[in-house]
This record gives sequence, structure tokens and C-alpha cells, in this order.
Amino acid sequence: METIFTTSNIMFTIGIITLLFSIWSKVKTPQESIERKQSLDALATEKDKLLAEKDLGTKATILVQKELETKVLVLAEQVKNKDVENERRFNEMGLCLDTAMTTAQNHIHTVDVKVDKLIESVNLMGNKITELSTIINERIPKKT
Repeated sequence: METIFTTSNIMFTIGIITLLFSIWSKVKTPQESIERKQSLDALATEKDKLLAEKDLGTKATILVQKELETKVLVLAEQVKNKDVENERRFNEMGLCLDTAMTTAQNHIHTVDVKVDKLIESVNLMGNKITELSTIINERIPKKT
């Protein structure tokens, strides 16, 4: 039985592939060169058009640029004013919050003092009730 994978068959196949690849690269390289040249020509033409338009529109561009600069300055001033206003509002809110916290702490302290006085009063009353109970028990004899 004869095999297809002989040395001469493999060399012949490699030669055919190499020949096809070289033909393909010879055909492809000029095509790429032509495409590159056309792209460069198109870019140069576009550049010339842009330069011509730039020359024609220079005055209009300067006017538009000055108008935009004016608008930017106005917007920057508005942003600055808003920042100042927001900072003032935050400061006012901070002061109000500080005042509210101080007032709340004062009220809590007042309530604590009052609760302490009530506890002290309740303890005194408890002692008095115990004292009165003792006196009553001593004066009234128990019936047996």
C-alpha cells in the first residue's frame, strides 16, 4: 500500500503553498499601496478644503469664540455666586443645628435634674411612710 505522505509529496505541497503565497503577496502589496495613496490624497484634499473654510470663517470663528468666552465668564460668575450662596446656607443650617442641639441638651439636663429631685422626694416619702407605719403599729395594739 502506497502512502500519500512521502517526502517528495510533502516538498511538492510546500512548494505549491509557497508559490501561492508569493503570488498573493505580490497582488496584495500594490493594492495596499494604491489604497494608502488614495487615502493620503483624500486626506490632503480634505485638509485643503478645511484650510479654505478656515480662511473664510476666521472672522466668524473669532466672533463666536468671543461670544462663547463671554458666556463662559457669565456662567463662571453664576456658579461662583451659587457656591457663595450655598456656603452661606450651609453655615446658617449649621448654626441652627448647633442651637437646636444646645437647646436639646439644656432640656435633657433640666429633665435629669427634675427626675433626680423626684427620686429624692419619693425616697423621703418612702422613709416618712415607713416612720408613720412604725408609729401607727406601736400605738395601736394588735388584737390576738
